Amino acid sequence: MIRTAIFLSAAFILAMSAVADPGTPKLHPVEKACVTYEMSGQMQSGTVTRCHRDYAYESYEIQNVTIGMAGFSQTQTSHTITIGNTIYAIDLASNTATRTENPTYDGLVNALQNTSPEDMGAAFLDAMGMTSTGQTKTVAGETCTVYSSQMMGTSCFSSDWLMLEQSVMGMSQTATSVDRSSGADDANYTLYQTVSVSDGPDLSNLPAGLSGILGNGN
Repeated sequence: MIRTAIFLSAAFILAMSAVADPGTPKLHPVEKACVTYEMSGQMQSGTVTRCHRDYAYESYEIQNVTIGMAGFSQTQTSHTITIGNTIYAIDLASNTATRTENPTYDGLVNALQNTSPEDMGAAFLDAMGMTSTGQTKTVAGETCTVYSSQMMGTSCFSSDWLMLEQSVMGMSQTATSVDRSSGADDANYTLYQTVSVSDGPDLSNLPAGLSGILGNGN
């Protein structure tokens, strides 16, 4: 559940500035946004904050999650940054990070040459087998539409494709705040520059369905 929303963030050069080049692809309908979620459910609780800027060319996720089982609990904090096709997974305790290539990036950029981020959001949901239930609800003061699938449970999306709620296998993420005025502090996007970085695992082996929707191999 800690990364159940990864399919929503399949988009995301290394730059010191918060302003992207005009040629940078738009990977999300919203230029900049931050959403904070409360996590609850089986064996875990805590918060997750997901932010992006430059239409999701740059994004980060911060998790503070407590996992408990049989009277034992442990709190985990993680910080992940995605810039273009590069993903940095940062270990805050050791001041180290791993750097991996986002295998969806090239396919996503190619797909967006013939469509829009708005249409791509719908295509991702379709690839995951998620369909609209026709229901709407209010989460964090915003209206969202509920989608569901047998594999991914239920999710609620705003009209501009921000995920406001998700429930999978008895575990939930519910937005408590939504901010479209800022992509948050620059330091949260550049933290990898202050730690020791090494190469991470190869993420190129994607499920066929996701590869197809991203245009890989076409």
